[in-house]
Amino acid sequence: MNPQAAQAQAQGQAGKGRPSDRTVLARRIALLVAVAVLMVVGTKDIRELRAYRESVVVSQALTKQVPLSTYFDGIRDTPMDAPVYVFDSGVPGGSVLLLAGTHPYEPASPTMAYVVMENIAVTKGKVFVIPRASMSAASLGMLGNAYPPFFRVTTPWGRKTYRIGDRETNPLDQWPDPFTFVHYPSTQNLAYQDSRNINRTFPGRPDGNLTERTSFAISEMIRREQIDMTIDIHEASLGYPVVSTYVCHQRAEELCMMAAMMLSAEQFPMKTETSPKSLRGLTHREVGDFTNSFAVLMETPEPFIDKFVGPMTEDLMLTGRDEFMQTAADRGLLYADYNSKTGSTLDYRVGRHLSGALEVIKQMGEFYPAKTIAVTWPTYSDVMKHGIGFYLHDPAKAERRRVYWN
Repeated sequence: MNPQAAQAQAQGQAGKGRPSDRTVLARRIALLVAVAVLMVVGTKDIRELRAYRESVVVSQALTKQVPLSTYFDGIRDTPMDAPVYVFDSGVPGGSVLLLAGTHPYEPASPTMAYVVMENIAVTKGKVFVIPRASMSAASLGMLGNAYPPFFRVTTPWGRKTYRIGDRETNPLDQWPDPFTFVHYPSTQNLAYQDSRNINRTFPGRPDGNLTERTSFAISEMIRREQIDMTIDIHEASLGYPVVSTYVCHQRAEELCMMAAMMLSAEQFPMKTETSPKSLRGLTHREVGDFTNSFAVLMETPEPFIDKFVGPMTEDLMLTGRDEFMQTAADRGLLYADYNSKTGSTLDYRVGRHLSGALEVIKQMGEFYPAKTIAVTWPTYSDVMKHGIGFYLHDPAKAERRRVYWN
């Protein structure tokens, strides 16, 4: 056999075990299709949460709704351009901002705002409501914690669905995090993830990251609208000392102390803490320092965000009943009263915020008559008697002009 024939024969024998080019191509295409299917199926919950919009049937008291970018164009057309709802009586008096959803994984906060917006009546002064201060953080669950994406409130007309969300701005909207976040303007060094925590970026800055620009937009709104009081609405774990508490800037200290005394005597336990000067970036410090507004933050007891509870389910978020939490209570490890038979329900937490806000607003009018706001919405006792769902209206049966989507 000549050399050329031998070479050809060897190549033929070597190629017998190899797939053809057509087979290789088919395998590659099949692998790409499989990956694409996995991506679509695996990200279904993420896409649903990011796209979901919550409805609110506003009361007749609404005078206008504007985007937050009205006050700072640097967040226009971004996922943080939150809607601002304005309820203006037309009668001179005080003004208040209810800042909800700063940390969306604290659901009693935006839920309280929705109950307010659907039932508010104002006869003196003006009320501003931002139900979702961190719109981006409401578009994902807390990474690694296996949170359910939604919770549902039972109403007389059906079940109302709301998002649960995360604590920080979605990484899809702001990335990467710095190695260390340097707060502006104090230059205090904070944890890297605080660059996406809107309650660590106040007063904000116009040339900062998306979260800082959002804080700046809120601060600018407070300044331009000359808002007398800002109430930032939160929830806290029962293992955290600042639970069931007003946290107030020094200028609002007397208002909060009187409000806490009245609530503790008549409705539910409430404490007061003064904002520490050494901890920067929080609303109760920076809004008080960089605007003329009385800065107040409210915390309710939420077992759902404690670290030693059992499975973080929708039922836990709604009822607050957990056997491990009871063990912690029995051992004196909690900073609030807890009984696993009654739990810390969403009704209870929302009701606390409703009456907590009303009481501190009332005290502002007592101390400063020119800043009086005459406003009503459901109270703690109302919600504990009827439930949250009783005060939420069916968007399918409401006037179209009163239905908004967040």
